[in-house]
Amino acid sequence: MQDRYRLPRTVVPSRYDLVLEPDLEAATFSGTVDISVEVHERVTQVVLNALDLAIDGATVHGANGTSLGVTEISLDDDLQRATLTLEEAADPGSWTLTMAFRGELNDQLHGFYRSTYTDDVGTHTIATTQFEAADARRAFPCWDEPDLKAVFSVTLVVPDGVAALSNGPEVGREPAGDGRTRVRFAETMPMSTYLVAFVVGRLEITEPVDVDGVPLRVVHLPGKGHLAGFALEAGAFSLRYFTDYYGLPYPERKVDFVALPDFAQGAMENTGLITYRESLLLVDPEHATQPELENIADVVAHELAHQWFGNLVTMRWWNGIWLNEAFATYMALATIDAWRPDWERWNSFGRYNTAAKEVDALRSTRAIEYPVHSPDDAAGMFDVLTYQKGASILRMLERYLGEDRFREGIRLYLARHAYGNTETHDLWHEIEESSGEPVRRIMDQWIWQGGYPLVTASPDTDGVRLDQRRFVADGGTDHTTWDIPLRVRPLGGAESSVLVPVDGIVAAVPADGAIVVNAEASSFVRVRYEGDLVERLAERLDEVAPLERYGLVDDHWAAVTSGTAPASEFVAAAARYGNEDDLAVWQSLLQGLGWCDRFLEGEPRERLRAFVRSLVAPAMSRLGWEADAEEPDRIRALRGALLQGLGVLGADPNAEAAAREFEAEARAGKPVDASLAAAAVNVVAANGGAADYEHYWTAYRESPTPQEQYRYLYALPLFRDAALFERTLDAAFGDEVRRQDAPFLFAYSVINRDLGDRAWAIMRERWSEAEKRFPPQLTIRMVEGVRYLTKPAQVAEAEEFFADHPIPQSAKMLEQMLERQRVAAALRARATPDLQAYFAD
Repeated sequence: MQDRYRLPRTVVPSRYDLVLEPDLEAATFSGTVDISVEVHERVTQVVLNALDLAIDGATVHGANGTSLGVTEISLDDDLQRATLTLEEAADPGSWTLTMAFRGELNDQLHGFYRSTYTDDVGTHTIATTQFEAADARRAFPCWDEPDLKAVFSVTLVVPDGVAALSNGPEVGREPAGDGRTRVRFAETMPMSTYLVAFVVGRLEITEPVDVDGVPLRVVHLPGKGHLAGFALEAGAFSLRYFTDYYGLPYPERKVDFVALPDFAQGAMENTGLITYRESLLLVDPEHATQPELENIADVVAHELAHQWFGNLVTMRWWNGIWLNEAFATYMALATIDAWRPDWERWNSFGRYNTAAKEVDALRSTRAIEYPVHSPDDAAGMFDVLTYQKGASILRMLERYLGEDRFREGIRLYLARHAYGNTETHDLWHEIEESSGEPVRRIMDQWIWQGGYPLVTASPDTDGVRLDQRRFVADGGTDHTTWDIPLRVRPLGGAESSVLVPVDGIVAAVPADGAIVVNAEASSFVRVRYEGDLVERLAERLDEVAPLERYGLVDDHWAAVTSGTAPASEFVAAAARYGNEDDLAVWQSLLQGLGWCDRFLEGEPRERLRAFVRSLVAPAMSRLGWEADAEEPDRIRALRGALLQGLGVLGADPNAEAAAREFEAEARAGKPVDASLAAAAVNVVAANGGAADYEHYWTAYRESPTPQEQYRYLYALPLFRDAALFERTLDAAFGDEVRRQDAPFLFAYSVINRDLGDRAWAIMRERWSEAEKRFPPQLTIRMVEGVRYLTKPAQVAEAEEFFADHPIPQSAKMLEQMLERQRVAAALRARATPDLQAYFAD
């Protein structure tokens, strides 16, 4: 039985000749499309996708000159399709469907939508697109399913003097009369509809960078070209890296990066015309932190990785979207590590793992490959399980097989399936063929079932015994098992690979030494050391790699959240890391201590703050309060993290005073290290008053870079004055905060330790307004902070509220968020008396 949302395959497209004319002032568009189709069996109706469009007419023409009229055009908004009834049956063969249509440039940041900006001249509108997963149908009638690939020939009729771009390079332009220009673009390779894109508006374009014959440009708002250099450099390196890694040339003829002032997601990999949030493309490297630069480089590499893995070879249906996103995520990490080895990119990989593990430990998790039926189902697949868990298991497989064998499998996969569509088993088959290993048997377990294992390491006379069971956030039992590719390393010895079966295995390593299980944190597992194994590691932490130390801290905190270790034990263990010098390890320590801070009041809380100061202040002193021009970027980032931990979590007056000085100097244009300046913004906000708050709004409006603007905007929820906090909540519904940013501003407000409950109340009161105002794909982002509300009454309120106010496009993510809230509430119930006793004197 065919899925009700899937199109029949009696008529399928091979080419679209599309002409679109946006009216930027009226925020509307009109167009025509000639679609070359193949009729596979005699039909009296043609069914394709259309939504939010008015179709003014349609005809069908045969190759022999036959012309068939359309007697009825029926639009079904529920199924998001148009049904064209023909005046007589069309026989099998080649036909051309011609349609005229109209639509609105919407303000919901999907389909063909409008983005705006204001300059000294006035307010300007940009017409742009976001079609993934199922929104090309909002721009033109089409067969909007990923396996129905076609060639696209796009023509845009635009006002004279504005930029017009599409997937292919421009091949011609001519006057169209009435102050308009007709711009034609080269036809594309066969590709899915969700990758089609066009952008029209008053924009500037950098001179192209020649990347071995491929022109690379950045498209931006007027006057922002000086912020494009970093992305061009990262993009040029990535294009060359992928061409070499994949063993295939870039599949299109040009690459344009477009920085948009309004964009719901981070970026979109449209073939040859990649769109971004401004903050993820435009940057001044001299005034950006290392994590900000790393984030931009990651996104640039991620979107370019898609041009092969996703665009050239595409998943057959949305249940396989992880094939696109996980591989692009993994490849971005590998690429940026090759480009900037000084950033030690894999050392921060653990935080990718953690984000996915926190969700995948839930009862409400899902398998990476998961049934998709409706457009809402497809929208819900863009989550941490698709991206981060998917990338993590690819990393696990690559480390198990070795880089060369893994890469050969990827090359074979791309070469065999170029311009086509695939299922997950196609990838496993090609890697298995090239490596000789039972890849499908191993990896199907990781793709088709949710969750992940806790590996227990215990001393054994022949080495170390490794057993497994599923790790569950609520501490319960589950009998899911895996074949686990795992790397182990005795300190002072060489790494080795083992495959841990269902019933466990004994790793042949020195039984009396220290051993790292999950060396390089390369497998998607948690580890629990039994007996004296953890003490052996603790005594030699300086021999444990940074990513492995991160795993020790992260796994310990996970044991706390699941109820298998007390929070006080984590605090005591944190004291061992006083000499730590890795950014990710400190981030994990401070995150766990931050949760502890949420559960304490009065004198016990003051003692926790004193403990934080005793841990962080010496580390800050060792680094020094000023950046050294020669030190690595990650050390600078660590200094910023320590300043924020000391000034916010530790409530250290010296840190606050230093932060105020750094923030004031940076505001005055004096040279201040970007990591210190960024951390100072948060420290001042957490301790700030009305004058600081007014200054922050001014800084938000006038910041010269997107990164600085977001620092000030997202620091506003940190203010602890109730009246100022209310102003922030009101601003989320005003015109000064863009619709793409307001949901995040609200989420950060709910996270506020002392005032989050007020933000939660406002969210409930203004829910209908929020649903209408904010892009629907960002509704789930607005509510993510609710999981930090851990009092019993708040948990009950959330369950009741969302039972009546579902988020259908993110139903699974909402279910997971509510479970995470329950897990955190159970943690509060256990940790509060435990920590009160620990900090009693």
